[in-house]
Amino acid sequence: MTIQADLSEIHKLRALSESVGDFIRYWGFRRIHGEIWTQVFLSKTSLSGAELTQRLEVSKSLVSPALSELEEYGLIIMTEDGKKTKRYSAAPNVVSVIKDILKEREAKIIAEAQKQFEALDKIHQKRGDQNSLLETTRLEELGQMISLAQFALGFVIGQSDQESLNYWTEEAMKAQSE
Repeated sequence: MTIQADLSEIHKLRALSESVGDFIRYWGFRRIHGEIWTQVFLSKTSLSGAELTQRLEVSKSLVSPALSELEEYGLIIMTEDGKKTKRYSAAPNVVSVIKDILKEREAKIIAEAQKQFEALDKIHQKRGDQNSLLETTRLEELGQMISLAQFALGFVIGQSDQESLNYWTEEAMKAQSE
């Protein structure tokens, strides 16, 4: 490592990277994506693949494809240091990147759920409550949940990046103090 750090900082950084990795697995990424992104995002300097493998104590074959994928998503930016070594820095506007991912993936997932719901609801309406296998009230509630998810996602995506970050940070701080 180019910057000397004590072992406790290195271990705590690795533990945080692993936690972020666990968290973003729920978003459809792999744990290594979160681990790498956390290291790159928090680093004072850009990092090479070799430095990341050392920091995370993982193989190059695990890090290399993950770096390419994070670069494709726009979460990290690759530069060369003049010695053919690729170095990685975090994208300057993470909120914008997250919103793009939400538009690309989650919005499509919710839209597909809405489409499937409407098809089922149409059949349910045609058959009538008496002849259907479905509980009408619960079907309506599910439709409302899907609509709420679409609304909430649209709300988050529709806010300006700084407005989003400030608003959600403020709300999170309020929730923590309660």
